[in-house]
Amino acid sequence: WTHAKDATAWQTWRYGVAHGPQTRYYLAGPKPEGTVVGVSFRPGMGGAILGVPLSEMQNRHISLEELWGHGGCELHDRLAATVNPPTIFHLLENELMARMRRPLLLHPAVAYALGASVSGCEHHRVFDIQRHTGYSPRHFIELFRSAVGITPKQYYRIRRFSSALTRLAAQDARLAEVAASTGYADQAHFSREFRELAGIAPSSYRPRSADSAHHHVATPPK
Repeated sequence: WTHAKDATAWQTWRYGVAHGPQTRYYLAGPKPEGTVVGVSFRPGMGGAILGVPLSEMQNRHISLEELWGHGGCELHDRLAATVNPPTIFHLLENELMARMRRPLLLHPAVAYALGASVSGCEHHRVFDIQRHTGYSPRHFIELFRSAVGITPKQYYRIRRFSSALTRLAAQDARLAEVAASTGYADQAHFSREFRELAGIAPSSYRPRSADSAHHHVATPPK
């Protein structure tokens, strides 16, 4: 794996890896043969299980060994020794539930912000949502980043981009229509954001499948 801004910074892991909140794209290298199992946390939920502030994991990939020490290695060994997929999921679920810290309560301002619509340009402006929470801009950003791991502006930007990817992967609209329907100022704005977040132009985007919109199939260099 590597962050695309530093194409030489490849990393490998032996005991699994936890991906922190990402605000930029990265390239995934070839994986070894065998079963791969994982879990995706809803925004704001990962910290209660991973045991570290999500803000410390932003744009990072951390091995389970580094994250949980011997416990991370032990979990990997137990999963690797199991051949039945339902049992593998059951073991992983039990481990995550055992690590869960309660109470699982989001701050009301953060919960409101996470549920806010970003379908139109006016909705993804941080100021509008912050104003509705009643908190000062600085306090609101601190609350949000503590829970989610990234700032509200970064979060809404990624959500808008994710909505555009879903439409492109479904191939149900032209680029200009996708840009307009997901809140971009125009197609040029959409193209700039796409290049920054995906590393390619929208016209070069090739999803792995319609239900895997966030995984672009890169062409190997010749």
